[in-house]
Amino acid sequence: MVLYKPTSEDVEEIKRINGWQGVEQNDYISTMLPLIFDHVKTECNNDFGHMEDVPPEIPSGVKIYIAKVIEFNSNKMGVKSRKMGSVSYSYDVEFPNSMDRYIRPYRRLRFRAQR
Repeated sequence: MVLYKPTSEDVEEIKRINGWQGVEQNDYISTMLPLIFDHVKTECNNDFGHMEDVPPEIPSGVKIYIAKVIEFNSNKMGVKSRKMGSVSYSYDVEFPNSMDRYIRPYRRLRFRAQR
């Protein structure tokens, strides 16, 4: 299995979707993008045309899902509660179910043999 290698255009597109500017997130996005895309491929039972020498055709809904997961993992969306006096943070570590709507149209059925 070969992990997807994001291009600089892919990283810039994720930053635009999330409304980010600057280069401080580039390394994080470059690291997370192939991992989340691999998760999406497994979740959807769909390889999106990705092969060793062929870059995948990532649909727009999947790109939005990947961008939102990256934003969630960077704890901007994952903060459940915050307290300023004596500093207390609480994070929600589960992805919201509402994010699944972006990848739902790309899911393929899995058939299992019964005995």
